[in-house]
Amino acid sequence: MEKEQKLMFDQIHNFQIRIDEMEHLIREGEDKPRKVQVQSLEEEVNYLTQIVQLEERLEEHEYITKHWKMCFSQLAALANGAIEDVPRMLREADVSLTFHTVPNEVETFLDHCKWLVGLMKDMVARNKN
Repeated sequence: MEKEQKLMFDQIHNFQIRIDEMEHLIREGEDKPRKVQVQSLEEEVNYLTQIVQLEERLEEHEYITKHWKMCFSQLAALANGAIEDVPRMLREADVSLTFHTVPNEVETFLDHCKWLVGLMKDMVARNKN
């Protein structure tokens, strides 16, 4: 009888071990979808964070682009005014000084202005082509 009890005890013990293993497998199987969900949510949060960061950088780049466009537009307006006004004013100054004695510094300045106007005309001509 003792042998039978021991045999039954061993069988019960083995059944308990198998039940524990099955419960562990069941819990592990239940945890897998949770792990997958958690991982998926983490990836989504990471993705959304990257999107927000990219949108912020895009806004910053757009702001910088608008700023520089405005600066270049102002510079272009200044250059266009100079292209129209400076050569005319230089001619008028040159003509009005023809009948006067002009200091060397003024003559040097006018020659430099003529040289700059020549460069400007060359640049405009090259950029039109």
